[in-house]
Amino acid sequence: MQLINGIPNIIEGMAYYPHILVPNEAFGREMYEINLAIDDSTFDQFNDEGYIGLHHAGKKKFTPDPVITFQRFAYSHNGKPNKKPRLVDTENTDIDVTIGNGSRVKVMWKHSEYGKPNRVKRPELVAVQIVDLVPYEASGDNVFVDPETVEFD
Repeated sequence: MQLINGIPNIIEGMAYYPHILVPNEAFGREMYEINLAIDDSTFDQFNDEGYIGLHHAGKKKFTPDPVITFQRFAYSHNGKPNKKPRLVDTENTDIDVTIGNGSRVKVMWKHSEYGKPNRVKRPELVAVQIVDLVPYEASGDNVFVDPETVEFD
């Protein structure tokens, strides 16, 4: 295993709101991303190195654990598509599945730095290996409901 700034380049944890093969368009710039709930020690390593995308324990509603958001821009600053992260099974075979929240995964990342005049350090998403898949279930939040037909108890 390689180390990046003293941190393993493969981190294991619980996945939340992953967008691995299809980028998330919710924040104005398309991003491949995964929120990874991790242990305190690993979180502290990223925090001590000054990476962004860190959320202290208890800050995210979906887990009491500390979280790192690994991201990769879908497009470069000149509009050229960036390479998609790989999604693999335990045999390192490429797969195409939708990952449910709470799945146990390993995330491979690399160091990314950008911005002027202040440099930003980001853990960039490279690949995700599914260790224990939780099937994805749509929340129903995006389903259109006709307000005329809604009944309250």
